[in-house]
Amino acid sequence: KDRLMHRPNKHHPLTPRQKQRNRLISKVRAAVERPFAVFKQRYGMRRLRFFNLATNRTQCVLAGCGYNLQRAAAVLFPVRKPA
Repeated sequence: KDRLMHRPNKHHPLTPRQKQRNRLISKVRAAVERPFAVFKQRYGMRRLRFFNLATNRTQCVLAGCGYNLQRAAAVLFPVRKPA
């Protein structure tokens, strides 16, 4: 199956079945798109900087490692807000 979300149109609103399907797809999609959003916003990786494929690959792997370390730190040491 394609797993693409349906979009409403001004003349063709979504049916209840399409809305339910979109809800099921969005759970998976949100988890997958979060790292890409962080790469673009925080790490400035909207475009790759180098012409060399190996250098670009290394930069992406290091960004992934940084993202995983940041997530691990947030899970292991949550910031507690004072009551």
